[in-house]
Amino acid sequence: MKKVYIIDDDRNIVDAMNIVLKANGYAVDAQYDEKNVVENLVAKKPDVVILDVMFPENQSAGFDIAREIRNDARTEGIPILMLSAINEKGVYAGTFSNKDRDDSWLPVNEFVEKPIRPDQLLQKVRAALEKGPILRKP
Repeated sequence: MKKVYIIDDDRNIVDAMNIVLKANGYAVDAQYDEKNVVENLVAKKPDVVILDVMFPENQSAGFDIAREIRNDARTEGIPILMLSAINEKGVYAGTFSNKDRDDSWLPVNEFVEKPIRPDQLLQKVRAALEKGPILRKP
């Protein structure tokens, strides 16, 4: 059974994704803040991470977390889906999309907008698992 780890401060979003993922055969763990992410990933050993961008105390915490995950040898191989409503909320100038993925600034497999439909969530998780991580260039 593949494991999904969700990092999002919105408990309703986490609960909704949890229901969809568990109903489709995934094991799910979650955390609702940006604290100790790498250590939690090492302990839980997920196959894929779904990561929000904005947290109450830091509106760009997800970017920092993605870089921390990629910069740690213990977690660098975990695929990351970055899930956020920042384009809808207009927090940042411009918009974010998959063209913004970058090995150093935004090292994620895919950038996905909230709200996400259940079928789209499952498709994105499957695709991330099939493609594997974005590995840093030597």
